[in-house]
Amino acid sequence: MQQAPHAPGITVTGSSVYSIVEAVRSFSVLVATLLEVMKVQTRDATGALAIDPNAWYPIEDYLLAYRKIDSLLGGRGLEKVGTMVPKNAVLPPDINSIQKALQSLDIAFHMNHRRDGKDMFDPATGIMLEGIGHYGCQPVAGKNEIHVVCENPYPCRFDLGLVRGMSQRFEPNASVEHHASNGCRNKGGTACTYVVTW
Repeated sequence: MQQAPHAPGITVTGSSVYSIVEAVRSFSVLVATLLEVMKVQTRDATGALAIDPNAWYPIEDYLLAYRKIDSLLGGRGLEKVGTMVPKNAVLPPDINSIQKALQSLDIAFHMNHRRDGKDMFDPATGIMLEGIGHYGCQPVAGKNEIHVVCENPYPCRFDLGLVRGMSQRFEPNASVEHHASNGCRNKGGTACTYVVTW
């Protein structure tokens, strides 16, 4: 699994990390392994390791968890994790269509990351910090079609699931295809393009 580079000092919000745990909850052994890989120290009331949704976790540990899922469950496991993220996401009320949802991916992505302790997107000022790549959204005029370009350190199959989950939240019959002729991060490319139609 190839990963795009990211800047040093990047952390991920615990609520994002929680999506991984929820996606693989039925594999109890895998949950324990992921929490161990991520060096989670927080314990719940029973004494078991648990994700703190208010904590911030180093992206390097988070990406190791994706590698572990890939090695144990393969690409389908990564896709499942990706589809869970939009199901658990709280979206602003103005995000009410597939177009708006996919166009909001880049901002949401940056809001769930910090660089050197600073939020990577400030909604009050509109300032976005660089260092983790982007999610681009290109609607096709006159068609129910959007191209989503993912240039970030997350796995291709995770992003496929994420784009599918977000699309189907607003258009249940939406389909998502990887446009491999534009390159793929798994094959050394810098980005992956997903074609969404409904």
